Amino acid sequence: MLTFLAVLLQAVPSAKLASADIWFDAKASVADFQGRTTVATGTLDWVEVRWQDIDTKNGTRNRHMLKTVDAEHFPIIRFDLAGAPADTGQVRLTGTLAMHGVSKPVEWPALVRIDHDSVMVSADFPVDMRDYGVKPPVKFVIARMGAVVTVHVRLVFKQGGAS
Repeated sequence: MLTFLAVLLQAVPSAKLASADIWFDAKASVADFQGRTTVATGTLDWVEVRWQDIDTKNGTRNRHMLKTVDAEHFPIIRFDLAGAPADTGQVRLTGTLAMHGVSKPVEWPALVRIDHDSVMVSADFPVDMRDYGVKPPVKFVIARMGAVVTVHVRLVFKQGGAS
């Protein structure tokens, strides 16, 4: 019996990331905010995002984010897919999330749609930055960012895509 991951890889064997919309929602004591990028590379097996391509719509906040995550030494966030077990129509992506020099196994619910030449993946999941050695920033004692961000991923992989 083929696993869902094997079905994906058979359906679109050389699919590359053609489009991405990835963002996080962060809670902060002063004002909640988002960081967003449409720049990513990858295949069905892996996806990478550079911290410098994430924009929070505030230059000062962007600089603080890059400093907090030490983007100079750890410029990439990477997800490596290990499996995608399907259970009664639900898909759970399993793999490894790596950032800030730390790699951890993860499992996230996802929606996956396979067309004749493309695969669309949609997932929403929490990430606790402390699990990756990132200390949430505090400014002037009163401005605090929450440790957990909610990440949203919308990816389209196409046969002979852009990556």
